[in-house]
Amino acid sequence: MTSPTLSFLLFPTRLSLWLLSLLYWAAVYGTAAITACIVLLRIAWRGLRNPRGTFRWKVRDSPPACLRDPALGLHGYLRCRSSGLRLHFVSKGESRRPLMLFLHGFPENWYSWRYQLKEFSVQYHTVALDLRGCGDSAAPYSLEDYMMEKLLDDVRDTISGLGYTSCVLVGHDWGGMLAWHFALERPDMVQRLVIMNAPHPASWLDAVLRRPSELLHSGHICFFQLPLLPEIALSMEDFKLVRSLLCGGRMGIRNRARRLTEAELEGYLYYLSRPGGLTAPLNYYRALLSNSLYRHQDVGVSCMLIWGEADSILVEGMSGGARPYARGSEMVHRIPDCSHWVQQDQPETVNKLLWDFLLEREPPQF
Repeated sequence: MTSPTLSFLLFPTRLSLWLLSLLYWAAVYGTAAITACIVLLRIAWRGLRNPRGTFRWKVRDSPPACLRDPALGLHGYLRCRSSGLRLHFVSKGESRRPLMLFLHGFPENWYSWRYQLKEFSVQYHTVALDLRGCGDSAAPYSLEDYMMEKLLDDVRDTISGLGYTSCVLVGHDWGGMLAWHFALERPDMVQRLVIMNAPHPASWLDAVLRRPSELLHSGHICFFQLPLLPEIALSMEDFKLVRSLLCGGRMGIRNRARRLTEAELEGYLYYLSRPGGLTAPLNYYRALLSNSLYRHQDVGVSCMLIWGEADSILVEGMSGGARPYARGSEMVHRIPDCSHWVQQDQPETVNKLLWDFLLEREPPQF
């Protein structure tokens, strides 16, 4: 078949893909524009009512005591072989034990795994990593430094840099997205996979294609594509929006016994308040839609998804959407009345599910 004939036959398919791509990006940036208008109106209203308080935020000069708690583990650094970046981590447990590696989400850092660091260090070498650009890890400036392949190199280099060839990989939110991808790319380096409130890479697109209105539910992802404005919005009134994400009545931790104290909240605001402290984490979202995320393939390792049912941040139904891509009929465990911050909101329940999964015991029913 000649090249012109082949091109003619492929033209309808190429046109359809181009139109679909155009529609997708129009929806993304349309949602970003709508969200930006709402945010700008709120900024203007608050600025008129209280200009001094609205555009005020404090840079924290020294880490709070909770980040220096020796009971949580030892602080360390490693140099990534691929990028040369220096990554910070906190570890607990003997290094001769199997590795359990924890990857956090936004706007968190290693501290979000404090309950799991202590719990699993009795049988594992538990390590909570500060992802690049977060916490005390190096924060490269370029948006290209947050492309998926470079983030996955960090995970690989961390495992090997700690002296291991594989690990139990546990991820939440953005860390969960990385964990999904790493298990797809390097199943040989993942003994078991645990994901918390992060959809399979194919699930977000599937949910949006089934119900385009769901894109509005994930409006923050689209809004974060914009330059500068998200940093301003998140910083206003000394990080009021970040406080609302973690502690607010609608989005924050719901378990009264586990709600963040002001001192614990400072464990997150300390890093975010530093110059560039918000830009680097937001670059994960800005690079997100340029990544090849939507891979419809099965995860080839034993995995478990834990989902807080009261998650008001991610698209509804994403937990079930992950089921077709993972092995095992009891792969998804939903925790009722639990927020997006599942490992901090219900640590006892999460730890019990983790132990059951690791020890291959019959999990409880909720």
